[in-house]
Amino acid sequence: MMGDAVNLAARLEEGAKQYGIYTAVSEYTLNSEFINEKGERDKAANHVEARFIDNIMVVGKSEPVKIYELCAMKGEIEENEKTLFNLFDQGIQYYLNMRWDAAIECFRESLKFERFPEGKITPSKVYINRCKVFKRNPPVSKGQKWDGVFRMTKK
Repeated sequence: MMGDAVNLAARLEEGAKQYGIYTAVSEYTLNSEFINEKGERDKAANHVEARFIDNIMVVGKSEPVKIYELCAMKGEIEENEKTLFNLFDQGIQYYLNMRWDAAIECFRESLKFERFPEGKITPSKVYINRCKVFKRNPPVSKGQKWDGVFRMTKK
């Protein structure tokens, strides 16, 4: 198999491991359209519950891609997962605004609700560690606008 989609899929497989998730999909997959059983145009995102994980730049690409954790069919997530999604999303907003301490606090709370807490790594742990690093070494100089893109260094 060859092509950009296959290359991206391979990068997402490795990326999923770095976040401690089992099923990673790109924004392209979630936004893919199809004709549903009623004969109407539909999107995959309308049928699944997915948690935004990161906006990454994979090795060998010049455009970032948003990645998501595929969690359940639409409407089938549990209350603790809803709590996780809300806390994690709030942490992401603080992170993107470079409010490292507030982000760490949210991710510490979301860590209590992670889907696979027994794993050595979880998305919440990734962000806690990343925020600590960025707190010491900001991703951009003071006064500059940050794009929030994480540049992957491994294939």
